[in-house]
Amino acid sequence: MKKVLTIIGLLVIAIFIISNAELFTLVWKSDLDSVIGILKENLLLTFIVTFVLMFVQNSFTIIPLILLLTINVTIFGFIYGYLWSWFTSVVASGFIFYAARNWFQEPLLKKIGEKWQETVVEHGFMYVFTGRIFPLIPTSLINLVAGVSTVTFKDFLLATALGNLIYFFFLSLIPYGLLSVEMNQYTLAALALVLLLFFIIYKRAKKKKKLTFFRKNR
Repeated sequence: MKKVLTIIGLLVIAIFIISNAELFTLVWKSDLDSVIGILKENLLLTFIVTFVLMFVQNSFTIIPLILLLTINVTIFGFIYGYLWSWFTSVVASGFIFYAARNWFQEPLLKKIGEKWQETVVEHGFMYVFTGRIFPLIPTSLINLVAGVSTVTFKDFLLATALGNLIYFFFLSLIPYGLLSVEMNQYTLAALALVLLLFFIIYKRAKKKKKLTFFRKNR
């Protein structure tokens, strides 16, 4: 049943793309003026198209993420465009994760050792979170790998939501000229290091607390 629903969802999206082929061709050609001009005339179409574009981006990463955020912040304004981009990215990522898990996880896990699976479960949140804020790994690859691995859906969704909330904020500043692509990469790298430091401190404190509790109850 789950696989059938996934197929139906994919078919609906495919039909929508085909029926609006001209518009999606303009996006592919990065003709922002024409795309924004068409979308501004129909708010409902704008919501559907921008969601489908984010879904495609999370499935294959053939559309630059900055292009989608530029469309959203131009039409909806900075705050609403940023939040809509973030929301659609989390929903689309969750769908791809769900599809990958239902279709490919079981056969792949049979070929992977249990030790590796346990490691992924333990550090799954950090793996996904790091991938989200470092623009080095394609979005689609993160979704697919996490889906076929043993990362829990809860950790995946939380890491995606937090990571994209940070990354998308900086990307949304670029269309306004408040941040360049080069500055964006350095800023994200610095922020990622700070967050990684806090995470390491948190893990060590948690481990120390468990060790103290174990000694007291021996």
